[in-house]
Amino acid sequence: MRFSHEWTYLVRGNKTPIAAGMCFTNEPMIVLPGEFGVRLEDDMYITPSGARYFSQPSPSIDQPFA
Repeated sequence: MRFSHEWTYLVRGNKTPIAAGMCFTNEPMIVLPGEFGVRLEDDMYITPSGARYFSQPSPSIDQPFA
């Protein structure tokens, strides 16, 4: 398994093929430098039929718990 904190990353321009068995995190964040930051982490794995989340993703940054 591959994790998003290692290559390959889900970023624009990355042409690496995504394959079944790979794992990634989607980590949207809001940061106010010197004040605070909030980051959500939604983990997913790739199956032959597409991405599946390990847990229910957050509906939005201001509703962090699904």
